[in-house]
Amino acid sequence: MKQDAWHRRHAIQIVAALPEGSEDALMVLRLATQLVTGFLAEDEPGHKPAPVVVLIGGNECA
Repeated sequence: MKQDAWHRRHAIQIVAALPEGSEDALMVLRLATQLVTGFLAEDEPGHKPAPVVVLIGGNECA
């Protein structure tokens, strides 16, 4: 994929919204990568859907 100017503009916008600490910023980027490769890639051929987790019960307050 060729890197275009609009890719760079989007990257700058994303980085501007990241936390100041590099460790936290990298964690956010890792989670964003998981979202892109998992959730957004659902429409791509050969993609396996993520497993569904079902919670039974609920939060009970005493």
